[in-house]
Amino acid sequence: MKYLILFLIFVSLLDAQIYRKSSKVVVDTNAKLMWVDDISVVKVLKTHDEAIDYCEQLSFAGYSNWRIPKIEEFELIVDKKNFKNYIKKAFKYNVPDGYWAQKSHWRTLWFYADYMHFVSGTPYFDSRHKNKYVRCIRNI
Repeated sequence: MKYLILFLIFVSLLDAQIYRKSSKVVVDTNAKLMWVDDISVVKVLKTHDEAIDYCEQLSFAGYSNWRIPKIEEFELIVDKKNFKNYIKKAFKYNVPDGYWAQKSHWRTLWFYADYMHFVSGTPYFDSRHKNKYVRCIRNI
């Protein structure tokens, strides 16, 4: 019985799709994405334009091809069962607040942009001139 439990744990680890790769990043093997996950994601507040520039200029964990996530990519890391902050358990850093996403809306003359609100794990949009948190992402 003990070996069966160890085997099941081993198999579940092999199948892990979102896991912490180091103290700085989380990897989603199914979506082939790497997420920044260090103290900066709870400290850096930027406007939408500043957030885009911040991610594009970021050199972090040995990589320089970071970008701001799409709202659909944020939806991959939402965990509605985690009532504390609505994000997958692999993520160590998160605030129950808004994180900028890539898309701005033409129907508002690009005045509004998407963000993921981790109070509820729900996407919204808001004025691009407000400060929100930034979590950068890269394709792997």
